[in-house]
Amino acid sequence: MDIKSNLLELEEAAQRISDGLAAIRIMVVGLDGAGSEYTGAFHAVWDYLSDADKEFQKQLAVCLEAV
Repeated sequence: MDIKSNLLELEEAAQRISDGLAAIRIMVVGLDGAGSEYTGAFHAVWDYLSDADKEFQKQLAVCLEAV
């Protein structure tokens, strides 16, 4: 496999991570609506991972443009 193929596979895996983060976000909204004491904790996890995902996606895009 060449580097571009590997990056494209990495892009697919990154999309699955983004999809999982979207599911966590929906859980945060649901927990908030239910008045759960865990809303803040789930929001913190979502926020932290969402920031990391955005940076990862940005760097992956730079790599894909370079090849």
